[in-house]
Amino acid sequence: MPLKDFEITTIATPYTGFFELNIVHFKHTLYTGGWTETFSRELFQRGQAVVVLLYDLAKEQVVLVEQCRAGALLNAQENRQAEHAWLLEPVAGMIDVGESPKEAGIREAQEETGVVINELEYVCQFYPSPGACSEILHLYAAEISVDSLAHYAGLESDHEDIKVVRLSFKKAKQMLLNAEFNVAATYIALQWLFFQKILS
Repeated sequence: MPLKDFEITTIATPYTGFFELNIVHFKHTLYTGGWTETFSRELFQRGQAVVVLLYDLAKEQVVLVEQCRAGALLNAQENRQAEHAWLLEPVAGMIDVGESPKEAGIREAQEETGVVINELEYVCQFYPSPGACSEILHLYAAEISVDSLAHYAGLESDHEDIKVVRLSFKKAKQMLLNAEFNVAATYIALQWLFFQKILS
């Protein structure tokens, strides 16, 4: 098999705001030998983010957060189901400059649920949409006591209005098996919890 290689010729940045849009011109080697011609792809530059699944083994509950998400607005509007813009997912957020993924996870858990944690268990990292986005998600988990949770949380400065949702293991697993969630990180985190961490 030929050596895998690529070459980036130019990167243009037509937009910079809350996120960044790049146009990347590149070429890469082919499985059958030789190279592709140079072509371009628009790339959504989001940076790196952290996801934290919180759970209480003693009370057999998992903790998710619900909030209105910009990425779901247009589909919700098109289907005339406004409530579908509110998504259920683990704690998550962007990793700030100079911050490690673990530090970001500990900070985000407190901001989004009110819980204070000191240690995280590493699960995995993954690209949620590598065809068009450079974002890498770092997934962690933490065992907590649900008694320390807030009911509502979020930073007003970030326009966050978050409902903290506690689900029994039984309910969360059934929702998982019934395909009732619609956020990739929720599926990945719960599959780890129920099929790797808790083997029963």
